[in-house]
Amino acid sequence: SEIPSPNHKLTYSHQASAGVQRQFGTEIAVEANYVFTGQRKEEVDYNMNLTYDPATGDNIPFSIIASRPYSDWGFVNGEFMQGWSNYHGLETSLTKRFSHHYQLAATYTFAALHDTQGDPCQIVRTVDGSPACATITFKLKQDVGGEYTLAATDQRHRAVVNGIWEVGKGVQISGVYFYGSGMRTTVSCSCPARDTGSGGGTRRLNDGTFLARNSFVGSPLHRIDTRLQKRFPLGGHRSIDGIAELFNVLNHKNYGSYTTAVDNPAYGQPVYNNNVAYASRAAQLGFRLGF
Repeated sequence: SEIPSPNHKLTYSHQASAGVQRQFGTEIAVEANYVFTGQRKEEVDYNMNLTYDPATGDNIPFSIIASRPYSDWGFVNGEFMQGWSNYHGLETSLTKRFSHHYQLAATYTFAALHDTQGDPCQIVRTVDGSPACATITFKLKQDVGGEYTLAATDQRHRAVVNGIWEVGKGVQISGVYFYGSGMRTTVSCSCPARDTGSGGGTRRLNDGTFLARNSFVGSPLHRIDTRLQKRFPLGGHRSIDGIAELFNVLNHKNYGSYTTAVDNPAYGQPVYNNNVAYASRAAQLGFRLGF
């Protein structure tokens, strides 16, 4: 759990979009939209029982107890509503409505997501012992202050194509293809170069250099799913559909999680993720009764 900061604010966002749409005949439509979402006052959690040194631009080591705002306390996980992010995206689509026994839809998004945790808040102890948040006016080191960079989960390209074909005699074939470029992920090191009282990783290496924020980019995702359906009439309003589905037809190796600790020998290697989106090829049979 976290302790809210003294100047706790509510999250809000700015949103804007502009686009064009054109229809060709009665069956085909194309659309393109620019979309912006700016999240503000996002939650950021870190040790609030730290003091920052203007001479170094760094936090004073947490192990120096006398430097803590509350020396009789240990690590205090503070909740600060100071992060912010900006999403810019070009979102396009092509739709062919169902006619002549088939339909088709395709979407493509070109986007970028940047974010920052904002500069940390310097907690000070007031006369009555209550905490107050003081703005830090000096320059902080890049892994201490709020760097504004491409965010974790930033994905540059995303494309989806899906369609349905009525073959005839009750047979229907459908499928979907998904492509996603690699997502960015946070990187860290278990190096003890920065003493914040947290057991988590840091971007500061022991030689004083820094890991670029969210610098690991995963592998692209490719996935094709198909479905074959056959309807058998049973008389009147009754029917039964036989269904066969095949997921990840090409059995492409899709990974959703990686080892991102640079001092781990397995750095950059994928690790198991049980989300079905990353599963290997699988088949499924079923039926549906209509009456």
